[in-house]
Amino acid sequence: IGASIGCARYVEAGTTAAQLVERADFALYEAKAHHRGTWVMFAHEHETRMRLQGAIEHALRHADLAAELSLVFQPMVDVGQQRTVAFEALARWHSPELGLVSPDRFIPVAERVGLINELTQILMAKALHAMAAWPAHVGLSFNLSMADITAPEAVGRLCALIEASGVDPSRLQLEATETAMIDDFAQAQAGLARLKALGVSLSLDDFGTGYSSLAYVHRLPVDKLKIDRSFTQGLMEHDSARKIIRSILELSRSLKLDCVVEGVETHEQAALLQALGCRTMQGYLFHRPMAPEAIGPYLRREDVETSALDDTRFSRRRAQ
Repeated sequence: IGASIGCARYVEAGTTAAQLVERADFALYEAKAHHRGTWVMFAHEHETRMRLQGAIEHALRHADLAAELSLVFQPMVDVGQQRTVAFEALARWHSPELGLVSPDRFIPVAERVGLINELTQILMAKALHAMAAWPAHVGLSFNLSMADITAPEAVGRLCALIEASGVDPSRLQLEATETAMIDDFAQAQAGLARLKALGVSLSLDDFGTGYSSLAYVHRLPVDKLKIDRSFTQGLMEHDSARKIIRSILELSRSLKLDCVVEGVETHEQAALLQALGCRTMQGYLFHRPMAPEAIGPYLRREDVETSALDDTRFSRRRAQ
């Protein structure tokens, strides 16, 4: 058994019990997010972050989320076929009060204050609506939080939303991080099994950065592992990053799981990953996240380019 602890010191962090408890609580979240198994003392640099999070929380609670939330989509590419196989939906929030707020800032706040299930429902509905215009061979990848998969009522609402959309569930890939799975494993396992029964596929996101317990991977109904971009960034410079990626690819093959590598930004990275056995990649090399209306033209251009490439290959085979 381990523990993460948040501390606040009188007088530096506050002069009342309420102030001290509030700041100790913030330090606890810092410990759980970045220093698990140890303690964090509330410091001056935490004050700025706490004020920003307080502003985000206030704006979220008073937001017209259906109007202010939107999605962009980043392609996931089969490099063997040189064709997009799915798009990952990425949340964006434009607050009239705060301006454009990045998801790595507002998603944790929404999770902490209990608004994440509402955000998920709104964003999933928008993603399913956008997906209706895509070709049948193109899938959708959508991220879920811990609260989305460990609360039975939230899972039920997600299932109802997917069923009502009329979208073939086999085109949906639902992603959750290792940490989300481990924090409440029994509930996560039950929630994922319920979603899996619809026919969706399940991905373990940011694989390699959390616990990476083989026992958990074996017991969860996942279909795919997503290798975190932090390994891709060190791919060309560090042999250890290449070894980790190779190991995860071999693990996925052993368990008959698909594998996606995130954060691919250069042709050199893509070539090395392909040599290591990676087939599906995602990153700026292929395309930056795009608005829903840009997907149709993007796919049409891809069809033209793929068709031209196939014609070239056919001509070469005939010449041989």
